[in-house]
Amino acid sequence: MIEREQTDFFLVQAYNAAVRAGAKIMEIYTRYEDFFVSLKADSTPITIADREAHTLIKHYLSATRIPLLSEEGRDLYFDERRGWDLYWLVDPLDGTEEFIKRNGEFTVNIALMVDNRPYLGVIYLPTTGTIYFSDPDRGSFCKTGVRPEMSAGYTISLVFAGACRLPVVQQRNVPLKVALSRSHESERVREHILRLQEQAGEVQIVEYGSSLKMCLVAEGSVDCYLRTTPTSEWDTAAGEAIARGAGVRVVSLSGEPLRYNEESLENPPFICLTQYLDGYEWQR
Repeated sequence: MIEREQTDFFLVQAYNAAVRAGAKIMEIYTRYEDFFVSLKADSTPITIADREAHTLIKHYLSATRIPLLSEEGRDLYFDERRGWDLYWLVDPLDGTEEFIKRNGEFTVNIALMVDNRPYLGVIYLPTTGTIYFSDPDRGSFCKTGVRPEMSAGYTISLVFAGACRLPVVQQRNVPLKVALSRSHESERVREHILRLQEQAGEVQIVEYGSSLKMCLVAEGSVDCYLRTTPTSEWDTAAGEAIARGAGVRVVSLSGEPLRYNEESLENPPFICLTQYLDGYEWQR
């Protein structure tokens, strides 16, 4: 069992790591004309910002003496990590395609995993200085005006100072708001949207990049987020921790919880939805 003092320490470490990584990303975003884009084995892009943010987070979180699994360090054998009961799960730059497009919708995702479940999460949007975070006992929060700084050294009291408890919106939106990926979408998503329309009436589609979509559902400004195209565990872990802390469910389209630290790190299609949609059926 993790004690209160330990949880506070881990949250502070993740918070500061995310802000510092955001500062490194913004330095590259604003000063570099060439992001040195290449393709990974799965044909997804990687930039110098992904690599440098990974290195910074890995170094900073090494003080916790907890193993780390990151998108940019994914080549750990399953046999090496299968016995982990406590580890960091990190996407140092979620929304690389949005970063390359320069639309500002990219985040730093850091989750602490306990027994292969998201325990706490931090998601930082450095272009706006907005940070979302969760605590397993206190719930989930959002804070604005958090500038990306390489020397970020927040204490636990500063982490919570001025933070707003989630959800902010305490009712279903009218019309129903559904978040979809800005860069990844499929016809299967449209089938589910039609099913929601049959039950809920008018549906407004909003498109965003990165894990920001899960944060908006946790806020309540969006009612659900549907994803049928591929994602990986580091794409969802921090967002799921924040969503759960705000009373939001994240489940596969078959209704099962997402599973972590699997041999394959790819998630099944999933939905993230507020309590106001618990009575709706999204499956066909």
